[in-house]
Amino acid sequence: MPLENTEIAAMFVEMADLLQIKGGDRHRVGAFRRSARIIEGLPRPAAQMLERGELPKIRGVGKGTIHRIKQMLRRHSCDDLDELRRSVPLGLRELLKIKGIGPTMVRNIHNRLGVTTLDQLEHAAKAGAIETIPRMGLSHAQKILAGIEAYRKRRGKTALIDAERVGRRIVAALRELPAVEGIALAGSVRRRKATIGDLDVLVATRDPAPVLARFQTLPEVESVLIGGRGTEGRCSVRLRNQQQADLRLLPPASFGAGLHYFTGSKQHNIELRKRANAMGLKVSDKGVFHREGEALIDGCADEEAVFRHLGLPWIAPELREGRGEFEAAARGRLPRLVRDEDLLGDLHMHTTDSDGRGSLRDMAAKAAALGHRYIAITDHSKALRIANGLDEARLAEQLGRIRAFEARGEFPQLRVLAGVEVDILEDGRLDLDPELLAQLDWVIASVHQRTNLSREAMTRRVVRAIESGVVDCIGHPTGRRPGKRDPFALDLEAVMAAAREHDVALECNGGPMRMDLGDVDCRRCGERGVSVSIATDAHSPAHLGRHEYGLAMARRGWLEPAQIVNAQPWETLAQRRTRRLREHGLGGGGVAVAVPRSEGAAGFAAGYEGGELAPAGFVLESLEVAQEHAWGEGDELEVELVSPVPVEAPAEVEPRRVEPELELELELELEPATEEEAEPSPVDALLEALAQRPLAEETKTRLSVWLMQGGGDSDPTLEAALQALGGNSLQRAFEIIYDGTEV
Repeated sequence: MPLENTEIAAMFVEMADLLQIKGGDRHRVGAFRRSARIIEGLPRPAAQMLERGELPKIRGVGKGTIHRIKQMLRRHSCDDLDELRRSVPLGLRELLKIKGIGPTMVRNIHNRLGVTTLDQLEHAAKAGAIETIPRMGLSHAQKILAGIEAYRKRRGKTALIDAERVGRRIVAALRELPAVEGIALAGSVRRRKATIGDLDVLVATRDPAPVLARFQTLPEVESVLIGGRGTEGRCSVRLRNQQQADLRLLPPASFGAGLHYFTGSKQHNIELRKRANAMGLKVSDKGVFHREGEALIDGCADEEAVFRHLGLPWIAPELREGRGEFEAAARGRLPRLVRDEDLLGDLHMHTTDSDGRGSLRDMAAKAAALGHRYIAITDHSKALRIANGLDEARLAEQLGRIRAFEARGEFPQLRVLAGVEVDILEDGRLDLDPELLAQLDWVIASVHQRTNLSREAMTRRVVRAIESGVVDCIGHPTGRRPGKRDPFALDLEAVMAAAREHDVALECNGGPMRMDLGDVDCRRCGERGVSVSIATDAHSPAHLGRHEYGLAMARRGWLEPAQIVNAQPWETLAQRRTRRLREHGLGGGGVAVAVPRSEGAAGFAAGYEGGELAPAGFVLESLEVAQEHAWGEGDELEVELVSPVPVEAPAEVEPRRVEPELELELELELEPATEEEAEPSPVDALLEALAQRPLAEETKTRLSVWLMQGGGDSDPTLEAALQALGGNSLQRAFEIIYDGTEV
């Protein structure tokens, strides 16, 4: 299984970050970041495009980039990345994982204070040393301490999609060996937790030596922690992503017992042993034994045998958390968990009308091919200008197009519904005219901005949206990003109560970087009679049909098909919406209302009076595919878009000729800050201005004007400076203005 585009792009970003920490050539830093964005946006896997000779034809992909990609595909790294990792201490690299700290800040803190570890950074922030650095003050120190605290909570955890991607590659490589008779991923990956600690790989074999040898030499392996002779069927390695992977070698006759034991959870195994003990039995990874004398009863080649000996039906791995599954199994009350085949449609997706990568027809064609009965087109609303959100006029025009598309009947088995993902403004008002929203088939209301409100204010905000009568579903209700961001403050009990009263669903967003609602909250919904929508939040046709991450949370939450709105016929959902609209005195179901087109640039977040700029603290979602809408290509996924999006590299700002990347010699010596420096270039001077806090009014105005003009080459120097900072330039500009993230 070759590396996926997001993994290759991440290595280019890492090279840019490490080179920036070292003070390397900013043009080279920018080139690495541009390469990452190009690779991330490819319509097909880079390995496939390279094999077909397509990759060198992509604008912005030079010989050096091709050379590095070939190395990455072969050994999951490249020479430049290896050298940078050797030259930048691991502790400094770890600092980049703290929210609000980028490579420029890491470099400044290291050069000024000699900080090289997380503990040293924490001490410097508490001791007031951070405040001695030019343009950094008490607020920076406080944010650093908050970031360190948040990072420590998630330290050592990997997103399910990333852990699963690496795990599947390991399994595929080991399965090729003749000595392997059975193989599986166990642990929290098999239980489908949102974040994963160590990887557990189980192999049934009678010949351990070749399996151990292959495991230790996989391209993913950075170092061997436990291995070699005398390990008695276990080998542990450190992977290149810093995750630990444990290989367990089991006799085929007891593979089922080992699979159960190493799947866990710990609490599940404790409860199972209690039940076995009461029956005079002992259960371990080696099988089922008589407690007295410990005579083997059954090695349990299959997992079902373990449960059978305890008088229980097989319990799905997602339920094995010690949360009542044994009591339910003993009484015959285990839930009939929702499955992919139960889902009749997808009620959250985006098209090229906002920030998606597929047109209305592209999404419909893919959905029809998957056998969906209905889909809802739910592009962003105008508050998310950075996501090209729709205002009333554009939404009304899209509504007309969807109705006309439906009338043509190109896909007779598929119902294409007109919807929107409308922003919930700070005070709970919706971002679009309720009269227009009432004409739609499906309305998701979501919080994307001002996520730092108090628990009471955020709860009032969401409840008011539910009470509007035009909302069918609350999108990604808690705002969490497992391993990245905690849920925002919200009284979910109050939200659930309002949702049940107004027959509004809560979404289990299946985007792999969201998985929101989480498993515990899904179960609370089921217990309180609140419907749940399992949605992909697809931003391209390739994402459609990828329900597995939403299903993981729903299944871990004990949800059954009857509790899932998109496991019901569309007519049932339409009746619910009609009834709710009627109860609120609203119309609905007719043609689009006439809405005048908005005049001019009304500010970055429409809905604020007078078209003012959004107030300080305005927080936007990042549109980086790898971070926010990342999906693995996977073995079974057809990655090619129905209508591929042309890939173009951003315009480069290069004041001098640069030799081909392959010939460039990296500047690998850490350059200390000096008092006497050469006159900075206009871009460097602007980078200094962007780093100042508080931001100078002149700089803020320059950023604001550039944003209102749509960014791009309206201010080439500013564009070059923002590109040097990395990430999406528009997003960076917003973050700097509103101090959402430090430069």
